[in-house]
Amino acid sequence: MAKTWIDAHGHYAAPGPALSRGGPGTEAGGAWVFAVDTSLAYMDRTGIAAQLISNCSPITKSDVIVASNTYGASLIKAHPKRFGLVAMLPLADPARAVAEICRASEELGADGFAVLSNFDGVYLGDPRFEPVWAALDTLDATLFIHPTTRGYGDLALGRTGALIEAPFDTARTVVDMLYAGVFRRYPRFNVLLAHGGGALPSLAGRIANFGDGARGWVANPHGITAVEMRAAFARFYYDTALAGTAHSIDPILDVTTPDHVVYGADFGAPCTDPELCDLNLAATRGYERLTPTQREALGTNVLALFPKFAERIGASSRDQVAAAAE
Repeated sequence: MAKTWIDAHGHYAAPGPALSRGGPGTEAGGAWVFAVDTSLAYMDRTGIAAQLISNCSPITKSDVIVASNTYGASLIKAHPKRFGLVAMLPLADPARAVAEICRASEELGADGFAVLSNFDGVYLGDPRFEPVWAALDTLDATLFIHPTTRGYGDLALGRTGALIEAPFDTARTVVDMLYAGVFRRYPRFNVLLAHGGGALPSLAGRIANFGDGARGWVANPHGITAVEMRAAFARFYYDTALAGTAHSIDPILDVTTPDHVVYGADFGAPCTDPELCDLNLAATRGYERLTPTQREALGTNVLALFPKFAERIGASSRDQVAAAAE
């Protein structure tokens, strides 16, 4: 199979205690251990030229996150045409997060940056994160927002938080950033949302129509208008990880254009497995609302967000993507 697509959503784990894993429906039992060869074999089997990887484990200790980024950079150095690094930011210490943006950019060769939807219950609209957004904006960087499955307690009703709560947490934190005026103040950094933006696209009309403050039902101290909200939703990019069916992509295309939809596998995550990734990939490649050209572009749209990565793998055209992976 010709390898032409790019996976925008892959994961790795740094050496250390194995993450708890019991399969898609549980959060305990067994162990998940990342292996480079496993990811490469999956990409080769499914026609994926390269994969952007991040460690989105629910880690809060800054030293552990920094060490994980260093390990991730070693993977990219060993396989420069197959992997790209999306470095996790230690938001528990915003000053150190800013320093890590600089280190990851200048020393590690990171292609982008990642944050979880909340850090110990603190959501991304919190003013303490302002220096982080300013630093990303200065670099015209791409920020990957990934949900965490921790901290939902009784809300999850005894089920894994990855089932329902994670998609809602993505919507929750993005709306928090929106009302905090983050996207108004920092329009230059790009935003890539995991799992099709979670519940956000389906709620976008409700948020814009009901929540612009004109009716007085929703606190809106920055006066974010419905027009501004819709513009923000359209500016975001949305990956198809666990969101490759029409149930997910249809709402995305109601808020943005096809070039803002990018393929993601979620390969390497504790709550996915190869069979689930295969089902999602087949759904994405078979999505019927787009033209064949637009559908094929789902596999390479992400390159616009990561120019250093695209240059490194020789992906200025689809032919070069295929050649770089052979």
